[in-house]
Amino acid sequence: MSEPTAFERFAPTILRVYHRDKEAFWAAVMAPFLDNSISLRAWLRHLPVDVRLLGAFRGLDEESRHLLRDFSAPLGFDITHWPSNRSQYFKDAYPVFAFLAVWMDEEGLAEFLASFGDVLRAGVFAVAGYGILDANVDSDTPSPVEILTAQALIAEYEARALHVFGISAANLGIMSRMRTLFLEAEIREKISRGKTSPYTLDNPKGLGAKGANAVTPYMLSLERLGRTALIDDYWEVFLLFGAAIQMIDDWDDLEGDLAVGHYSYVTLGRPEVLHQGNATTIATQLRADSVLVRDTYARSKEMIAQARAILARLNDSLLVRLVDVTELRLDSYFRKQLKMRPG
Repeated sequence: MSEPTAFERFAPTILRVYHRDKEAFWAAVMAPFLDNSISLRAWLRHLPVDVRLLGAFRGLDEESRHLLRDFSAPLGFDITHWPSNRSQYFKDAYPVFAFLAVWMDEEGLAEFLASFGDVLRAGVFAVAGYGILDANVDSDTPSPVEILTAQALIAEYEARALHVFGISAANLGIMSRMRTLFLEAEIREKISRGKTSPYTLDNPKGLGAKGANAVTPYMLSLERLGRTALIDDYWEVFLLFGAAIQMIDDWDDLEGDLAVGHYSYVTLGRPEVLHQGNATTIATQLRADSVLVRDTYARSKEMIAQARAILARLNDSLLVRLVDVTELRLDSYFRKQLKMRPG
């Protein structure tokens, strides 16, 4: 009998650490998510990270690379060396994977936990496929080979995910909806490139569409839980707090977005400055605009509050944790990176 892989060991390790000390677990597993700049060394030094937890995340790193190498080898290349296959996307997904294991445990989804290694494999294909596609459609020199490979990765992800969660009308609809949300957001973004922002001030929730694939396993679990009638409510929650995360990313990626003519949500407040210099100059002006910074922060906080209110109505106290962590990350980013003053 072969030894279990890092994918198979992940959920049992996460749950052992979680049940031993839940609050220490939340502090440790969410630290990289709360601070984009935190290093592994700093994480180890300042947080009570269980060595098994650390080993679980390191195991995902290595196993993910093996999986993607094996997938691309028959095609004659190694996608793990592509700059478009960004390692940060995988690290951002680790807390989501850990949270998913805990959520499934609390919800009594033992069957899915038993197949969690396959859930992770599907997740790796999703992160790689959507990440490579996103990087290429944002590039001035996209690679046809990478775009086609991204489509193959996404197809592999969908097949594997449906194999675990089941092929049903509800799950096929969820998968199609997730893919469509991403593609429609990208299409709107590319049509408006160099002209205007694809978003409107009164609908910041639209920012959450591109990150829908990260939460699809939660949605695919709803049928097994007998909650298909609540699918729309859960989508609303994920879009709302996903949009708050994207607001942070928009501020963080401001120079790069401006350099390729992408006017993100945060540029909506000051369209008059968009043609007044190079990308760095414009980004500096926008970040120095305390009113604009505070306005985008206020809209993000409103979305967090709306997500929390929906979860209270759904009586889902565990997913509130994910919303709470998103709010902590939001507060930290605006205070530290954008120098927003209290009050």
